[in-house]
Amino acid sequence: MNLLAVHWTVDPTIFEVGPLTVRWYGVLFAGAFLAGYYVLQGMLKRENQPKEWMDSVLIYVMVGTVLGARLGHVFFYQWDYYQNHLLEILQVWKGGLASHGAAVGIIVALMIWSRKISKKSVLYILDRVVITVALGGVFIRTGNLMNHEIVGAVSESGFKFLRNTDDLDYLQLEKYTGIEVYDRASGGHLMPAELEKAYDAIASNPDMAQVWEIIPTRYPSQIFEAGSYFLIFLLLLAAYRFAGAGERQGLIFGLFLILLFSARFFIEFYKDVQVAFEQTMALNMGQWLSIPLILAGFFFTVRALMIKKTI
Repeated sequence: MNLLAVHWTVDPTIFEVGPLTVRWYGVLFAGAFLAGYYVLQGMLKRENQPKEWMDSVLIYVMVGTVLGARLGHVFFYQWDYYQNHLLEILQVWKGGLASHGAAVGIIVALMIWSRKISKKSVLYILDRVVITVALGGVFIRTGNLMNHEIVGAVSESGFKFLRNTDDLDYLQLEKYTGIEVYDRASGGHLMPAELEKAYDAIASNPDMAQVWEIIPTRYPSQIFEAGSYFLIFLLLLAAYRFAGAGERQGLIFGLFLILLFSARFFIEFYKDVQVAFEQTMALNMGQWLSIPLILAGFFFTVRALMIKKTI
């Protein structure tokens, strides 16, 4: 038995009331926007900007985040599937969001917001919003941890994710627990209540040690990312509050791109691949998509330091 393995058994569902299901990921996703709202509100209030900006910029960021993340996943990772299932692109609740797509979506949304609302350079609002985006990344990756998804590569020590179906599929679950999770009499649909019973049987029964032995130990890459994003948030906020970085257009935005996507690039070495075609790639899709964003970050950082334009 691997004594250095954490048996991760957290239920992604917090509670259910009738047809309503409240999940950790949804709560944390909403928490990301709420926390970002208050941080950005403090910055705009500090600069005596119009109160009306807050609600409008939040809406633009939310729409840009969801649309960009969804389309990023569709086109960067699974276009071979979605090109034949176009209507499923709209089914965001089924999962499939890409952070690189979210970054592009936020930038486009704020370009539109700047033109229509603030009448300022888009770099003004980007320098402030990206601080909240780094904080939001902490919430999102914590949500992925709760969902047993975006897992790390196999390692000598780390986490065993009970609900990661790549490591323990539903047929294996039935085999080891003796609990049928498929309603085969009505077409083989999953039965959520029975599924929960099967997971609970493994999580709470000492006799299920042999099941834990077949589940591989993985790096907790979600924690690696959440921790790095929190440090980036603190660094960018300090640069804004104490170093006057917000007075140089594009400086905070550039630093954000360099720091966040460099962290993402290196952490990808410790993550499992997201889709099958990445198995044969020297660098995975997340790393390839990070490179141009890092280079863009250097461009905006150097530009800001050379121009030294004060807002």
